[in-house]
Amino acid sequence: MIQAVASAARQVESRTLPLSAKLLYGVGEMPITVLMVLFGLFALFFYSSVMGLPSPLVGLGFAAGLVVDALLDPYIGHVSDRSRGKLCRALGRRHAFMFPGALATGPCFFLLFSPPRGLGQPALFAWLLACSIALRATSAVYRIPYLSLGAELSQDYDDRTSTMSIRAIFGLIGTLAAAGLSFLLFFPATLDGSEPKLNYTGYPRLGLVFGALMTVSGLIACLGTLGYRTCGGSKAVAPALRFFSGFRIAMRNREFRSLWCSVTLFFLAVVLNATLAIHYFTWYARINGAGSLSAIQTCFYVGALAGVFLWMALARRMEKRTLYMMATAVSAALLICAAVLIGEGHLLGTGNALPLLVGHAIGGIFASVVWVIPSSMIADVTDTDELNTRLRREGIFFGIMNFGEKIAAGCALLLAGLLLSLFGKMPKGAGLSAQASTAAPYLGWLYGVIPAVLLLGALVLVLPYRLDRRTVTDLQRRLALPMELPSHE
Repeated sequence: MIQAVASAARQVESRTLPLSAKLLYGVGEMPITVLMVLFGLFALFFYSSVMGLPSPLVGLGFAAGLVVDALLDPYIGHVSDRSRGKLCRALGRRHAFMFPGALATGPCFFLLFSPPRGLGQPALFAWLLACSIALRATSAVYRIPYLSLGAELSQDYDDRTSTMSIRAIFGLIGTLAAAGLSFLLFFPATLDGSEPKLNYTGYPRLGLVFGALMTVSGLIACLGTLGYRTCGGSKAVAPALRFFSGFRIAMRNREFRSLWCSVTLFFLAVVLNATLAIHYFTWYARINGAGSLSAIQTCFYVGALAGVFLWMALARRMEKRTLYMMATAVSAALLICAAVLIGEGHLLGTGNALPLLVGHAIGGIFASVVWVIPSSMIADVTDTDELNTRLRREGIFFGIMNFGEKIAAGCALLLAGLLLSLFGKMPKGAGLSAQASTAAPYLGWLYGVIPAVLLLGALVLVLPYRLDRRTVTDLQRRLALPMELPSHE
């Protein structure tokens, strides 16, 4: 059985959320972004270059964890939606998952970067596989209920965007801290000039410190929002939705289906662009200096941080769909400029980092919309779903949304490899550097134009989304009225 928490939740959510609660909730984004950044930066390098595990086995181990994560996301959301019982009544239907997820994610992250030295190849692969799956599973147990909680915390149309914006700010702070401090603290320059990232001892320390940060920040969010837990107390109990019927009903929701398809395509474009970034900088724009490359990435995240404040301010004057479409269109235009203005024989030429610094700062401002607006839009979508089901099902919606992001990431990596192979026209046995060099004339299109076309597709796909401030206010007024409970499968 799923307990419909609409009546009790509406009593809490009818007010705007205090800033203190938004800040405590926002801290909980840090485990998500720190894990994402550090896993991307170090996991593959550590197991292949430091531990000596063949790259195909490393890829297989990580892929297994990603598949488990993608499959678990919707189911965890569904289970947290329908949670009841003593634990739920004590902790709330989201916090009952967030607490164990936060407690387990940090230790799993530490273990991933702390395999015993001297393990043979089979044992090392088994360690990687177990830790990868455990880390993905425990982080999903925390992440999906956490994201769902954010949609429950406020019922106000604009306050939802404010809550998601503060969450994004903490996420970006975690991103910058993880990317910057990890090298400084754990892989400082060596006196003999050797490569510090090849030293095993730095990795368990990295896992310990940042694993502790993940757990502590997750627990802060759990404890700080415990007063907003929801479970029980509603005047009516709706029939349970089984997982697959609930999934099907969610995907039949026009607004959600439109948003899911659009955001999934948006992520496909962004991950494809990021995957080809080093190739573009090195072979197309001819920017090779470590300082310049670091500055370009820093400009993007600083721009994204500024962008969060921009969207938070604009969302009080404009509709969410309008902001999302505007940012998507500008992001597509910037990517096209990266292809047609930069490069050999083009207006801005090669070897000049300044246009890329400016472009990435502006790009960060507009790309950050995807960290703020879609989550707020999902909160509005759950109102339409509640009108049909009399259930608050934020969990299944955020689970399906994260499932789409995993699909997009996997497809983007596959597409990047296929495009490089196609345009590189490489002979057998050629290395990646030679392949990228051969593909250099086409990298502007691969890095900029193709992702831009995907973004324009994302813009078109969101057109059927029709929820605006007036519609959501009307939905909430109708939800406040007594209603007969529908029967479900």
